[in-house]
Amino acid sequence: MASLFAAFAGLVLSLSPASLPPVDTTFMVPVATTDVHSRTPAWDCERDLEVPSGLVRNREIAGAAPEGDSIVLRLLTTNDLHGALLPRTQSWSNGREVGGAAAIAGMMTRLARECGCPTLRLDDGDAMQGTPLSNLTFGRATVEAFNAMGYAAAAVGNHELDWTVDTLAARIREARFAWLTANVRTVATGARPAWAQPWRMVRAGGLKVALIGYASILTPSLVRPDNVAGLRFDGGAAIVDSLVDVARRDSAADFVILLAHEGGFCEPGGQGCRGQVFDLANALTRKPDLIVSGHTHSLVNAVVNGIPIVQARSSGTALGIVDFVVQLGGGRAARIRVETVWADREQPDTAVARVVDGFRRAVEPLTSRPVATLAEALSRGGEQHALGNLIADAYRAAARSDVALVNNGGIRADLPAGAVSWGDLFQVLPFQNYVTRLTVTGAVLRQAIAHAVGAADARAHVSGVRVSVSRGAADSVRIVTVTLADGAPLREDARYTLAVPDFLASGGSGYSMLRGQPAVNTGIVDIDAFVTYLRRARQPVRVAAESRVVNAVAP
Repeated sequence: MASLFAAFAGLVLSLSPASLPPVDTTFMVPVATTDVHSRTPAWDCERDLEVPSGLVRNREIAGAAPEGDSIVLRLLTTNDLHGALLPRTQSWSNGREVGGAAAIAGMMTRLARECGCPTLRLDDGDAMQGTPLSNLTFGRATVEAFNAMGYAAAAVGNHELDWTVDTLAARIREARFAWLTANVRTVATGARPAWAQPWRMVRAGGLKVALIGYASILTPSLVRPDNVAGLRFDGGAAIVDSLVDVARRDSAADFVILLAHEGGFCEPGGQGCRGQVFDLANALTRKPDLIVSGHTHSLVNAVVNGIPIVQARSSGTALGIVDFVVQLGGGRAARIRVETVWADREQPDTAVARVVDGFRRAVEPLTSRPVATLAEALSRGGEQHALGNLIADAYRAAARSDVALVNNGGIRADLPAGAVSWGDLFQVLPFQNYVTRLTVTGAVLRQAIAHAVGAADARAHVSGVRVSVSRGAADSVRIVTVTLADGAPLREDARYTLAVPDFLASGGSGYSMLRGQPAVNTGIVDIDAFVTYLRRARQPVRVAAESRVVNAVAP
């Protein structure tokens, strides 16, 4: 299967831009052809009411701004698309398809037309990684779609580095929009890499709009270490403050927008916000007019430290709409809402649809290949679920190891009941991690399991062991017992084989105790292990609903 994957990737990459349908550039945003190198207003914010399901009600543009106010600039924002170029049904969409590049572009065009004002289309990163359509082209399908959609700029997210810096640089060269990141430096010299453009000035009508990029400071722990070797991701407000100052003072920007691939969460109504993006906003002394957030796949519509912040969920399911309004009294306000992209509600952009369909037809012979039949749907609800157990079992079988551990962050989609295809499984495991077999002591294995159950960003599923834990104050977790599949207790001085993704073997997600342990790369990609395991199982596949990490019973 790995050779089949490589063959299809080569086939799809052979599609040259010249072989694709012509792109309709009617709604392309004019962007400055050269880079710009080296008044904070009082804000108001208008929010949509949330319906019980957590969806945001769509509203027509009429009435979005009070009568008499004038919209001088509209921003249309996406984040964390993760290669979702085709519409899909969601667990909450009641069978209706949501998102897809053609529907998003159609919605953007409608909103721009209804406003009759200067409009910019912006993305906050993690655009390319996540579906066969995008991954089999190493992100090129997404870049071509974005070119056709008329984006002005995108932030560099952590997943943009999943296919090495060289691949990212190639995608940047192919883009007709700016990829921006201001806080990436080389370790050796402290200089900015040639591919890392910190900011760009664009024009929207007669307005000068400065766009600044900011990558997640957590990127080194979220990406294979080899992919970011020699790079550092600086944090702190000073970087942003300096660029905001330059944009306003030296370049006379009318608006400054920060595309920060940092995330967070808020309580309903935009209250009780927490997370990296809010920490950054609170630390800024030179305030941008807006922060476009991402990374956490959440709904954010808040004002922090006088700065409006928007995040529109993920996978193209929602669109952020930010209107900068001049009010009757002369003040300036930002009005924000987040709307669901209902594919059946929007007129799809035909030029974008042609681009996406060209790539879809190229990969369909592989993605449509049937693999197995599931007796029940497998979802990712909760920290422990049947889907995660199934994947951990597949890892253990592929590596022929005593134990397997698979991080929850690598499990990216649910599976429906009934027939599942290779494409369905790929969306569950899109990162193409290699199954790696480590030889570790019981003490190291216990440390890894303790990290998995104790760190919120390191949650994992296991196979070959059963773990009981004691939970204390402040979400503290202590391992009580670890029992192997044969019923024997874990011995700290014994040696065991442990199957993990190569990302964890290299210390990713904080699994530093695994780095440097004796390792064998099995050469088996995770999706191949999963496909093989499912094909060998009795059909339809039934997965026991069990938790392998349980609370200890009090004596």
